[in-house]
Amino acid sequence: MILYDESNLSQLSWPDTPEGRFARDFLTPLLRQGTSAYVSDRTTLRLVQMDGCVLPLAINDSEYDNSALFSTFSRYITLQLSAVTAEAWGPFRAWLVRGVMKTLGLLLKAAKIDRCVYVDHWLMLRNLGVMLSAEQVRRLTDFLASRYPQHAIVFQAVNPATHAPLLNTLKDQGYEFVYAAHTRMLVPYKAEVSRQVRENRRRDARLLEAAGYQLVDGRTMPDCAPRLVELYRALNGEKYSTNLQFSTEFFDTTLRGGVLEYRLAVKDDRIDGFYSFMVSHDVVSSPGFGYDLSLPQDLGLYRGLVYHLMQEAVDRGLTIELGAGADQFKSLRGDKGVPRYSAVSLRHLPEWRKAGWRLLQRFANGGLLPASKGYLGGIEGEPPVGFDAMPDTFSPPMTMGPREAAAALRQELDLLERGLDETTGLEGEALARSLTPLADKLHNWPQPTLRVLELREKLAKREQEARRKDSARPKAEQPAASEQAQQLLDAAMRMGETALVARHLGDASAQHLRAVVECLRQAPGPTAVVLTACRGEKVVLVTAATQSLLARGVDASQLMAQVAPSVGGKGGGSPDVAWGGGSRPDGIDAALSAARDYLQASLGSH
Repeated sequence: MILYDESNLSQLSWPDTPEGRFARDFLTPLLRQGTSAYVSDRTTLRLVQMDGCVLPLAINDSEYDNSALFSTFSRYITLQLSAVTAEAWGPFRAWLVRGVMKTLGLLLKAAKIDRCVYVDHWLMLRNLGVMLSAEQVRRLTDFLASRYPQHAIVFQAVNPATHAPLLNTLKDQGYEFVYAAHTRMLVPYKAEVSRQVRENRRRDARLLEAAGYQLVDGRTMPDCAPRLVELYRALNGEKYSTNLQFSTEFFDTTLRGGVLEYRLAVKDDRIDGFYSFMVSHDVVSSPGFGYDLSLPQDLGLYRGLVYHLMQEAVDRGLTIELGAGADQFKSLRGDKGVPRYSAVSLRHLPEWRKAGWRLLQRFANGGLLPASKGYLGGIEGEPPVGFDAMPDTFSPPMTMGPREAAAALRQELDLLERGLDETTGLEGEALARSLTPLADKLHNWPQPTLRVLELREKLAKREQEARRKDSARPKAEQPAASEQAQQLLDAAMRMGETALVARHLGDASAQHLRAVVECLRQAPGPTAVVLTACRGEKVVLVTAATQSLLARGVDASQLMAQVAPSVGGKGGGSPDVAWGGGSRPDGIDAALSAARDYLQASLGSH
């Protein structure tokens, strides 16, 4: 194991992998010029090479005025004090709490709480930590304890959603844990997206364009670094004054070298906002974000930029980590709070130093952790997962971790693509039976990735080919979609001003169902639609709601949830149209009755 600084950096053999090349491009200028050339915090950067991987070390002694990224004191005292204001707490309570916090700060300084070696520390970059084995953790800890015997060894603010195995390995090797803070994450695969979240995102998607902005790749404006510094500091130096500050050289280096990707909101050749992002371990995160605070808030710069940042992840089918801050806003876009922990090795330190860390543990694990639980629960309307107590075993707080979710998504899309390929050569009813379940899945996908959109195009071509072949063959007379829609509407059940079209259409094709539904959605008044068809022993369901009905609080997804169980199936989609299927044709009458009962009950409650 070798420790590198600027004097022997030329001897380091960087791994010839994408991760190794990224590490070389990002870390080399920091080591050669010193971190102060790029960021406002002061630290000593070193690199350690072990088993072919390179880990950055940030070594601090008493830099108590650093940001929370480079100071344990700042994370737990300075940052917390900034949140204790008379407006938020009341004058007397704020005075009392600040007094307690300052006393705790004095005790932590006496215990030299900032004398630390931060392991695998990439400045502001998240999710880059390597998955070390137990043997590697033991060797690394012993090496660092011998080189820095007066320093605590810290893996800082590690996220169990991405690095639960590492946290468990550290625990097995005797590391102790301190709750650090929460972050926010959205795992798009199989995530339930509420109607409100969909509507918020729909509005956000239009904001930049409506305000006259273009979102451009930062590489097309290579001299923009001074403006990015200005925008970043406007947000992070004034509004969030405890955040790390970046220099012009940092933006210039990461932009020109392609270390980070940048998106700029440009109007009349002026940059008014930006975000940067990177991808690691199937997670998209944004180390840099800023916008012009002097512009009117109703322009929607912040909301528009956050939407496009989230879309960078959704398009790729990856998890997005947005970090803490603006929790109410981010919760309304579908992400969830996730805890982070710092793992600390103290065995080599004297008892009086250990006592300081144990005091900090009691404050963070016994005070900050339950406070975060209450705060996030109040915002999200339900207790957040993973905030009950320090866990015995760390696990992702979501159903799947980001890597598992990305792998499952790729596997499901591979199966859908294979299913589309296997329809080649099929015709008539066999083709319709094969395409219907594929169409249901693709058109009802809750957060479509770019690949989903590509598969939809492939599906549309197969359906178009099928229609051409079908139209070339003589067939029984079938009413036009518009004609049948009008007939259904004329015969619809009326509930006051609301019409319910609930009908079984025999063996109608998915294309015909879709066309009939589109005609019915143009009905002038509040109209609910529930149509069924059969493919052998399979039932096809489609529900729809006109805009007038949506305004009354009834949507297509709600209708689908009522009718699908009657045919032994399920489905989903947007508030306007939802598709589903089932395996019990004998339940069709019950499904249509369930739609009538639900609509009567819903309208009676409004």
